[in-house]
Amino acid sequence: MGIQSRRERGSTPDDVKAHGPVDPLQTISKLCSMRRLPLVESRSAVYDDWPPRPDDFEAIPHLRDSRGRRYTYLRLSVTDRCDLACVYCMPPSGEEDHALRRELMTFEEAARLVSVFAVAGIRRVRLTGGEPLVRKDIVRLVDLIHRRTEVEQLVMTTNATRLSELALPLRDAGLFGVNISIDTLDAERFNEITRGGDLGRVLAGIHAALDVGLEVKLNTVPLRGRNDDELVRIVEFAWSLGVTPRFIELMPLGEGAKLPSSMRMNADDVMTALGDRLCKATATGVEGHGPARYLSASDGSGQRVGFITPISNEFCDTCNRVRVTARGDIRACLASRRAVNLRNIMRAGGSDLDLAWAMVWSLSGKDRGHYFLDTDEHEHEHVGMSLIGG
Repeated sequence: MGIQSRRERGSTPDDVKAHGPVDPLQTISKLCSMRRLPLVESRSAVYDDWPPRPDDFEAIPHLRDSRGRRYTYLRLSVTDRCDLACVYCMPPSGEEDHALRRELMTFEEAARLVSVFAVAGIRRVRLTGGEPLVRKDIVRLVDLIHRRTEVEQLVMTTNATRLSELALPLRDAGLFGVNISIDTLDAERFNEITRGGDLGRVLAGIHAALDVGLEVKLNTVPLRGRNDDELVRIVEFAWSLGVTPRFIELMPLGEGAKLPSSMRMNADDVMTALGDRLCKATATGVEGHGPARYLSASDGSGQRVGFITPISNEFCDTCNRVRVTARGDIRACLASRRAVNLRNIMRAGGSDLDLAWAMVWSLSGKDRGHYFLDTDEHEHEHVGMSLIGG
């Protein structure tokens, strides 16, 4: 059977079944079946019209979609700006659709959203960007979320260029850990991949995070012809620090879609490059966290390597993540620009129930998958990674 297009296998009232007693999904499942993404060119968002909150929506439910997927993990972007411009993430001259200051959520608005998400079942929050550390006074946001919300773990994804000076205040404010993006250990190559980045600053940030006791993981996008000769070196470097390296398959999103498909390396390619350093057992994940699956070192040291495989082993059916952009757009899927703006609800005087209804509505229409391999679908190619929060 060939790959079906999104239109051919989209949701219909007959194939969407509510799971459990949550009434909102039953209320809106039929409406969701008629939603279609307008064909407009915007890398940031295409906004959905959504109905008023029903009178019988009287309590905040735990978040789940019409296919029964439950949501416990929020990726919250704090800025769409970055001090690097990695080749698979951002255009050479940067994005044209950066948010103006007034369009960004304030820290108080962001903390309020996290509080509502926590009531709705979110347990883990990851701050993203762009580069979150370029947002002025980012430590204050970490402190607000830590003090005002009931989330169990607050972490961050960063390029670490500013982490050497911010690691200690971030930890003291309540940050638990950082995932640090590093695609090469060669300074000249790093400069090329990031279009101007300084590897020394990133390495200093890694060491600073470890020195203050933050949990550290290293994220690498393997690129054939760019860094595939360094994969062993990256693993050994991470292990020497007691850190877990993770390899993320290149996705055809935005700028990544413009790169030659021959550059993509899947998890099997990486495992082949690593040779006998890993046990060839079934990879395991961490429940409630992200999609990474881990293999242990074959030497019995307890070290691990993580693999995030959106292409070779799609994990959409177990997705537990919801994204909110720096503008306050809730995005049900990384591969879609469809959004509902939560910031505007707050600024119009909306209640927490109004926010929760918008969250439920947005997630209710989430597709089965990302359709990266569907040749009839090109929506994901128009997504601006740094504008969403990755």
